Amino acid sequence: MKSFTPFKTLLLLGVFLCCYQSSKAQDIHWTQFHNSSVYLSPALTAVFNGDTRFVGHYRSQWNKVPVNYLTFTGAFDTKFFNPKLKNSLFGFGLIFNSDTAGDGKLGSNQIAINGAYTHQLATKHFLTLGVQGAFTQRGIDYNAFRFGSQYDGDIWNANLGTNENFLVDRSSFFDFSAGLNYHFQNPGKRSKLDLGFALHRINEPENTFFTDESSIIYRRLNLYGMGTIGIKERLDLLLMGMGQFQKTHMEVVPSIALRIHLDITPTQETALQFGVAYRFSKPHPDYITTTLEEDAIAPVLEFFHKRWHVGLSYDINLSGFQPQTRRYGGPEMVVRYTITKVRIGEFKICPIY
Repeated sequence: MKSFTPFKTLLLLGVFLCCYQSSKAQDIHWTQFHNSSVYLSPALTAVFNGDTRFVGHYRSQWNKVPVNYLTFTGAFDTKFFNPKLKNSLFGFGLIFNSDTAGDGKLGSNQIAINGAYTHQLATKHFLTLGVQGAFTQRGIDYNAFRFGSQYDGDIWNANLGTNENFLVDRSSFFDFSAGLNYHFQNPGKRSKLDLGFALHRINEPENTFFTDESSIIYRRLNLYGMGTIGIKERLDLLLMGMGQFQKTHMEVVPSIALRIHLDITPTQETALQFGVAYRFSKPHPDYITTTLEEDAIAPVLEFFHKRWHVGLSYDINLSGFQPQTRRYGGPEMVVRYTITKVRIGEFKICPIY
């Protein structure tokens, strides 16, 4: 087995980052980004303890204002081993994303396929390269809007014409993403670390509802770090952070949590986790400054039992949008189920805990 060299990892990271260009439209985002890893980066596909993983992730934002957002992600990823490659594994993932906003139901539905290759560099060190291909369809319901021409002087009248000529209410496109992840784990211990990045929408697809105009969805860069430190037999400290950069849009989310292990008996593991996430974002896409301002704070509660994991969080709005939202941001919920195969008589291949 080749020895691990940090320089090679940093060199690969640097080469990939050289491909990054500043990017424009915003994509969906999660407060519990650590629980939606395959969306965060295709290089996190199959990087988990187990063999097959199912995740459902739901978010409702700004219910107190007319432009509320509803977001859902359903994901599945699994591992494949080749006995001839004892220090490697392959990962496959399938993702469905759905996002809807506003009275006009401006929404998008996306299906993405992830592929990943993980190589064990040394006993404690793993490197994963992941790629993603995705198809997205966006739509809008023009009939849900109200226009000035539909007011008869007293009330709004749906029978009056809009004086608008809408030709397209659907658009679709393909895009490609790639990422690199470094994973550290201490065998037999709970301490671990993931560091990496992903570049989404590499081909910068065009998306528009107008037949005579084009609009590019620019590349989005994700940087992240997620670490678990076992500080006592039944207590872990988790430190996590994520940054998204897409043209003039920026978002940074640091997070800290404590996990209390109530039962550490094999196959009966049970734990509670209490944490808080703090989101900073760029206040407006037209601002030239790169200054980030506080956006929201979110308490996070997570429960682990055997192969089940449930995460709950709630955003408390801190931005300049407070008067409209009355500080209500929105709830977010994650449910995850992991399957682990029982292997008898098989040699261990590229273990990830």
